[in-house]
Amino acid sequence: MKDLLKKFAKSSLVISIVLIILALFLIFKPTESLNFIVILIGIVLSILGIMHMISYFSSSKEFKSLSFELIEGIAYICTGILLIINPNLINEFLATLVGAWMIIQSIIRFQFAFNLKAIDNKGWGIMLILSIITFILGIVIIFNPFATIIAVTTICGIMLLISELINIYESICLLRL
Repeated sequence: MKDLLKKFAKSSLVISIVLIILALFLIFKPTESLNFIVILIGIVLSILGIMHMISYFSSSKEFKSLSFELIEGIAYICTGILLIINPNLINEFLATLVGAWMIIQSIIRFQFAFNLKAIDNKGWGIMLILSIITFILGIVIIFNPFATIIAVTTICGIMLLISELINIYESICLLRL
């Protein structure tokens, strides 16, 4: 059992070191990290597209007549190439989508705050303030999507770093058994 725990601790230690390097990259190079991840996704999508097209052209006529492999392949390849050529596109789109969602949610909560006021609930004021704050944050995200994505990437890197430092401590404790 001890040998199994030590083997697990050693492999966990190696994985943690790799993830710490990734975390530092996310913290200190967030834009490059995001671009790399998006380009990697673009490459994977392009490979999937090629696989779908090969599947289509190597299939029987019966399969082709009911298959969407060709159009799937074309769609994956086009999306993959778009991401490889312009990785910032997805970053901006996701941030804008999150900002719009926050604005919609804040408007719903704004209405809910007044619904609470109508039934004499004392929490309506806090709900109103929180909805206004959420609305402002949504606007900031929409008008400055890149800064938002960079901040989120950096925060994710910090959280990953902390998690992996804890994992290293746990692995060292296991190795000392």
